[in-house]
Amino acid sequence: MKFEDYFDAIDLDSEGGNLSDLLYVPSDTADLDETNLVIFSVPESRYGDNTGEINLHGIISALSNLNIHGQKLKKVAVLGSLKVGKSLHDTEAAVSQIVEELLSKRVTPLILSSSREITYGVYQAFKSLEEVVNVASIDWKLNVESTQEAGFVGKIIKEQPNFLFNYSCLGYQTYHVSPEELSLADELYFDVLRLGELRGDIYKAEPIIRGSEVISVSMEALKASDYESSQNPQPNGFYAEEICQCVRYAGLSEKLKVLLITDINLLDKSSDQLLIAEMIWCLLDGLYARFSEIPNARNSQYLKYRVAIKDDEFQLVFYKSLKTDRWWMEVPVPPQYSNKYRKQHLIPCDYDDYKTATNDDLPDRWWKAYKKLL
Repeated sequence: MKFEDYFDAIDLDSEGGNLSDLLYVPSDTADLDETNLVIFSVPESRYGDNTGEINLHGIISALSNLNIHGQKLKKVAVLGSLKVGKSLHDTEAAVSQIVEELLSKRVTPLILSSSREITYGVYQAFKSLEEVVNVASIDWKLNVESTQEAGFVGKIIKEQPNFLFNYSCLGYQTYHVSPEELSLADELYFDVLRLGELRGDIYKAEPIIRGSEVISVSMEALKASDYESSQNPQPNGFYAEEICQCVRYAGLSEKLKVLLITDINLLDKSSDQLLIAEMIWCLLDGLYARFSEIPNARNSQYLKYRVAIKDDEFQLVFYKSLKTDRWWMEVPVPPQYSNKYRKQHLIPCDYDDYKTATNDDLPDRWWKAYKKLL
């Protein structure tokens, strides 16, 4: 794939922090052997009330002035700004094709988009590959449906065959979500956490992020005081440092395949450019600190816990990493689906799930995963 056919290239600043030495513009996929992150923007204005304008040069310039730490730093490819198609379908098809190509090269696409709806185009890449995918969004709304039209999740769940295993929304604000939409999310066993549940305990987002291949972060999820360039400013929302922490969780997760930072519009303020640059820095910091961590009872780096519940009717199995204190739990797969999902489905969880089980109750996370396997 020749990138000049899809992107308007960007001129990179040659001076700055040590990140400026890592940034480069590749000509085609053959030039991606030395990188594990690819950045490009999608300035699409036809989804709604967004401008479609993204100051990609300002973001990359701010990024180039930062310093990243690590001994084995890989290059970061910057493809430029996508040439949008004649129709929304054309743009989504181009994004799908690009993501599919990048995934085949085992690099992580970081997409800077003017709209969260481009997440639908990313999903199409996994559908084309026939890969089951978990999608998580950090947003003030659920994106399942609205009074005007379905959000990107609403469009995905209506498709057959369907390759969406789970959708999670972190930080939705109840007063922006209808009871009907919440009820639908509950019926589909989606994981949704209110902003208030995460405020003061952002680590609750980590297991959900760790279990997702696609993560879509809307800049509208931030408080307007922390992100002044928002086209749809919210008086309540995440603080900038909380969003940065979530993006670092994404970088640390070996399951992550695509990250989107969406609802970027205009972006003339240097402080907002720097914020997105710092989010990218946090992603890189997580990527460079990442290591493989797959729980195994035979591995001395993990503790295995068996918790008998319901008068010893059955047991829940948990794993805890001695290195990172991260938790997982096993979800049994019904026999008729064992060829598709294996006999045990291992999902990320946290200590609170273990405490729930020790109190003779099923964790919600376990129950929802089990129902989706049926």
